[in-house]
Amino acid sequence: MITAYAREGEGLRVLDASEAAAPIWIDLYQPDAEELALVSGRSGIDLPTRADQEEIEQSSRLYLENGVPVMTALLPSQAGSEAMQMGPVTFVLRPAQLITIRHHAPRPFETFAGRAAKSSLGCATAEAVLVGLLEEIIDRLADITEHKGREIDAISRRVFGPGKMTTEEHRATLREIGAADTQVMHLRESLMTLERVLGFLMPVFDAMRSAKALRAMLKTHYRDVRTIGEHASYLQQKTALLLDATLGLINIEQNAIIKIFSVAAVAFLPPTLVASSYGMNFVHMPELEWVLGYPMALGLMVLSAAVPLWYFRRRGWL
Repeated sequence: MITAYAREGEGLRVLDASEAAAPIWIDLYQPDAEELALVSGRSGIDLPTRADQEEIEQSSRLYLENGVPVMTALLPSQAGSEAMQMGPVTFVLRPAQLITIRHHAPRPFETFAGRAAKSSLGCATAEAVLVGLLEEIIDRLADITEHKGREIDAISRRVFGPGKMTTEEHRATLREIGAADTQVMHLRESLMTLERVLGFLMPVFDAMRSAKALRAMLKTHYRDVRTIGEHASYLQQKTALLLDATLGLINIEQNAIIKIFSVAAVAFLPPTLVASSYGMNFVHMPELEWVLGYPMALGLMVLSAAVPLWYFRRRGWL
């Protein structure tokens, strides 16, 4: 799907197919081969396919095509309760036009057009549209990072809380920790690619002699991305701590259960020895003819079990 935006006042509006006005921003969402070829022909730029976007080499994500910067970053999208989805988004900055190519739906691409008029640098040029869109993306990444931080804090309160967790709660907690760690890892990956895009774009803006305010805002975005990335690294360290702590608590509970069985085995060993002794079929056993022999054997078994239990309790092992 091709969506074209034209400047209207301080903001943006969607162009109809019948309008002949030149768009300042063309957004390609899940484009097929014909749409990609159409925009490539009109722009004179060989736009990357999805396979090209998914290349991990630095030279495949950040390069100049006939002097036009082509930049690809990994961005998350999340709709409602669905799991976070990561996908590549390509930014092509022509002298008077921005082209974006994406195959999933990050929220900033749905909200920026309506908020473009409130952008700090406006939408007078394609460079300003790109900087404003990047600002929207960075704000969204910051919101997601803060939300994941609150989720991890909630998990931490459950793990280190005073209440004892059941086996099912431990399993659910491990799944939550794993999901949180995966999402934070995706956020770090997205921030890393976005940081590289900004680093690549700064000398491009200098070469294009863009407005000083745009270059200053780009540097601010770069610092913001690095700050969010450091916070994401802290969150990943916290999920690693929670994983180790949860597994440690599970081991402690398992050790406590094994301890009970070990104490029970030691406590019942002496009575078993007494019962085995009197269960032997020797002819000459004086206690067999004694009237109090049976009560004496029972008492001896109870005493032999009570003494180890008393000793364990005195040593603090129970």
